Amino acid sequence: MPTQHFRAATWLLISAATCAAPAWAYTQHEAHIHGQVELNMAQDGNDLLLEITAPAVDVIGFEHPPETEAEQQVLKDAVLKLNRPENLLAINAAAGCQLHEQHVSHTLSEHAETHDHEKHGDHDHDEHDEHDEHDHHEGHDHHDHGKHSGHEHGEHGEFSIQYTYQCDTIDKLSTLTLKWFSQFPATEKIQLQAITAQGQQAATLTASQAEFRF
Repeated sequence: MPTQHFRAATWLLISAATCAAPAWAYTQHEAHIHGQVELNMAQDGNDLLLEITAPAVDVIGFEHPPETEAEQQVLKDAVLKLNRPENLLAINAAAGCQLHEQHVSHTLSEHAETHDHEKHGDHDHDEHDEHDEHDHHEGHDHHDHGKHSGHEHGEHGEFSIQYTYQCDTIDKLSTLTLKWFSQFPATEKIQLQAITAQGQQAATLTASQAEFRF
């Protein structure tokens, strides 16, 4: 579960995005463009805060809740990848940044949304209760199917990833290199927005131009 510091970091990132974003940023998020990921960065003292928002189709190849065991495994594998930021990005070593906190969530299913172990028991219990209701109310099955179809066709699944780094010499922060494209090749570009001691910056990164300079 995110700590109070992490929630504060999220607010800072929202403020960073609002202040630093060029005009295209406001339309792109609402449009939920496949192949396009958003990365917001903000410096808070010696902390470096990153928040990534990615269309589910970029990460796992589909946007609906997993319907088969194979899709469930694809989702689990993706969450594992996202929990290993060292395989997704690299901050120049001179800045002395160490991962302090991370949080991965998605909108693909109510059960897996937060991946919080404390909540799994409650979710499992709720799902069991719903299963019991299904056994006794055939009409409820039809209702859920309708809701599921609406979710598939009316909503866009996405991932939200947050990383907090604590940096010993953040004044030496100079580059961020993204490895995201090799892990999730469906992503065509990443729209980056940053607020650091160097000021407000924005850039578009691609597989062939994956390094951002502060």
